[in-house]
Amino acid sequence: MTAMKVLSILVENKPGMLYRIAHMIRLMRINIEGLTCGVENGGDTSRITMSVQGEDATIDFIAVQLRKVIGVYDAQTYSEEEVTLRELALVKLKLEGKSRLADSRLSGARILGASDRCVTVEVVGAPRDIDRFVHRFKKSCVIELARTGITAVPRK
Repeated sequence: MTAMKVLSILVENKPGMLYRIAHMIRLMRINIEGLTCGVENGGDTSRITMSVQGEDATIDFIAVQLRKVIGVYDAQTYSEEEVTLRELALVKLKLEGKSRLADSRLSGARILGASDRCVTVEVVGAPRDIDRFVHRFKKSCVIELARTGITAVPRK
C-alpha cells in the first residue's frame, strides 16, 4: 500500500552525509516530498527527517539499507499515526480592505508583518493543517509560500 511515511535517520554530522542518504533513496526511485535536517547532541550528530511516498516494504527496506551506510547510526520508518509531527510555513498574502489583519481566514496563523499591500503569517501544524490554511485563500491572494518540511518524533 502506498502511503506517506516518515523516515528518521540519525547520522554523523559531517559533509556529504545528506548526499549519501538522498542518493540511496533516489536509486530506489522514491521521491523525497519533504526534508528537514538539524544538528543534535552538541554538533556530533544530525537528524534527517524525510516524508516519502511508497510501498511500506520498500520504505522499510530503505531504512535497513541506510543502517549499513558508514556514518549512519540509525534509520527508522514511521507511519503518520506513530509520530508527532509539525511543519512550519511562511505565507505572504495579498489582502484587501482595512480589516485585513482581522480577516477570519487568518485564524490559526501568527502575523509576522504587514504592509499596505500584504501580510506575512506563520502557520505551524501538520501538513494537512497548512494545506487547509492555504486553501482558504484564492491562488491570486497567495503571493509567496515557503514550507520547511516535517520534523517528527515517535510517540512511543
